[in-house]
Amino acid sequence: MTANLFFVEKARLGGKDCVLEGSEHHHLGRVARLRPGEDVWLFDEEGGKVKARVEEVGPNRTRLNLGCRIAPGASGPRVALAQALLKSKAMDEVVSSAVEWGVAAVLPVQAERSVVRLEDGGSRKIERWRQVARAAAKQCKSGRLPEFEPPVRLAVFLASERPGGKVILTEHGGRPFKDVLAATPVPPDPGDEAWTLLVGPEGGFTAAEVDAAAAAGFEPVSLGSNILRAETAALSAVAVLMHARSL
Repeated sequence: MTANLFFVEKARLGGKDCVLEGSEHHHLGRVARLRPGEDVWLFDEEGGKVKARVEEVGPNRTRLNLGCRIAPGASGPRVALAQALLKSKAMDEVVSSAVEWGVAAVLPVQAERSVVRLEDGGSRKIERWRQVARAAAKQCKSGRLPEFEPPVRLAVFLASERPGGKVILTEHGGRPFKDVLAATPVPPDPGDEAWTLLVGPEGGFTAAEVDAAAAAGFEPVSLGSNILRAETAALSAVAVLMHARSL
């Protein structure tokens, strides 16, 4: 059940009280129909949780009294999913499942074969993805939300610095991803490990794009001989990585 789980920015959880407005207030008062005296859980963007009691449900806001706090659980590797822009439904699926797997950041990239073009900087899409991420976090009760960077062209993305391991999924050649992971030592503190996974659009990356990524330090890797949908490839790669690094 997710009816008693609500998102609040960490900066607003430092005192004794908190106010819900907008969609979270609507969810609490109109959808879940919670009333004063009932207990709920609040979660922030870092995965921390706070137990709270409903004090007042007004027409435009809900006032809560904050109680015990639970720090975020132990984290594994920090995974940044650099996903070439997909059509709306497929991109929502990637974002939702990325939350379930605990991906730390979703980095939208405009590739040559990306059907979607974001000319306004992607601000409306980013807000949409954040809403999808919040809903997924409630559903799986993870509480942790990924960061979202504004969409950029692939060349701009490749010119940026990315810590840790860097791989690009390709349908043509590339080492098996599991072999790359097996050959990469796990640091003593799993939280110190970072990976960036670069995944193509519906039509895949062009050969020139794969070469450019390799020149920028991204190792071409394969998930096997089957041709996967872009959204399936992204989530499979994350699953392989998280499973290989699980304790």
